[in-house]
Amino acid sequence: MIRQQRGVGMIEILVAVLIFAIGLLGVGGMQVFALKMNTNADIRTRANLLATDMVERMRANPGQWDEYPMTIAQCSSAVSDSPSSADIAALDRSLWCKRLEQELPEGEGAIEMNNGVVTITLNWQEREGRETTDADGNGTGSELAEHEFVLRARLTNV
Repeated sequence: MIRQQRGVGMIEILVAVLIFAIGLLGVGGMQVFALKMNTNADIRTRANLLATDMVERMRANPGQWDEYPMTIAQCSSAVSDSPSSADIAALDRSLWCKRLEQELPEGEGAIEMNNGVVTITLNWQEREGRETTDADGNGTGSELAEHEFVLRARLTNV
């Protein structure tokens, strides 16, 4: 005699749906992580472009190379400066520092010049992939990390 099994199909479907839901949660987590890393890659690309932009500005204005070096504090104050259009180095510094502040989160920059070699240092903060929580276990957002990009370029052919 064959016994009928009732409800076995329903249990199998529920287990399959549970496994599928766990898989979707994993895919969703990977998507969020990928978006964060994509944003970080965009910020790093902007840092590279900003540093290269200043090197090219300096190469276009060799008569004022001594006017370009500045510290992070000087770059912060250059944002509020209104230099005349006759002083190209001061105008370049002001415009560059404004772009730095706008395009990099907590962006800071410094320029050093030594024997025809310019060193441009950029600092910013970006989100890491790890999520932080408070003492109660509530999510407080992504962990922030300081990043630095240094570009050295020879301005002369000597």
